[in-house]
Amino acid sequence: MINLNNYSIVLLSAGVGQRLGPLGGKKPKCLLKINNQTLIELLINNLKKRKAKKISIVVGYKSQMLINFLKKIKKIKINFIKIKDYRKNGHSYSWFLYKNYWLKEKKPMILFHTDIHFDPIFLDNMLISKKPDIIGVKYKKYHTLKKRRYFVEVNNENIIKKINSIDKINKPQQEVIGINKFSVKTTKNIFDFMGKFFNKNNKFLQWETLIDHYIKKTNDSIFILKKQNYSHVNINTIDDYYKAKTLKFN
Repeated sequence: MINLNNYSIVLLSAGVGQRLGPLGGKKPKCLLKINNQTLIELLINNLKKRKAKKISIVVGYKSQMLINFLKKIKKIKINFIKIKDYRKNGHSYSWFLYKNYWLKEKKPMILFHTDIHFDPIFLDNMLISKKPDIIGVKYKKYHTLKKRRYFVEVNNENIIKKINSIDKINKPQQEVIGINKFSVKTTKNIFDFMGKFFNKNNKFLQWETLIDHYIKKTNDSIFILKKQNYSHVNINTIDDYYKAKTLKFN
């Protein structure tokens, strides 16, 4: 049975929704509503259904608005981590700020973006899988691919060789979706790598780029699950938001 209480769960929610125009300037993206519920509510409800008792969330842009909203959510403990200079730092550095909290638990980690709307089967398949380290991806046909998204290149064993943009990936079909699972060993190794990697010039990087550097440096085996072609939208633009509002899950 799936039990997220056995995992350390961190949500990245510090960024500014610049590509959403005026809508992104009013509130954090995760407070956008889908069928009268915010994205963050939908995500947390899915976590609670899977027995999560505690989560951490890294906040930055309009952080107090988000904190006030989340304090109303019941039956789950929420730990807030504030990031300073969130406009200058990417979500790889937001993730790094969770290190000291993770060290108190040292459980396998689940890492989420909070600006996504997705079929929970993505998460369930990762949790059921015996692979200890998984970057969540969705299969996409080439003509549906979008720029400014991250894709993975894998070998015959579905081990990731590279994470990058469309033009730098061989046969880009597996799009990164912002849901990931890491073992205790790999989580520790990634945090140790971050401690040596970050400097004042690269804290702005996305976590996908950081993991790409990590894989090349360590050759650790991080997998994808193939044939994951369920409903999912990463909400960056108004069009993404409208699409998200049309999705229906079983």
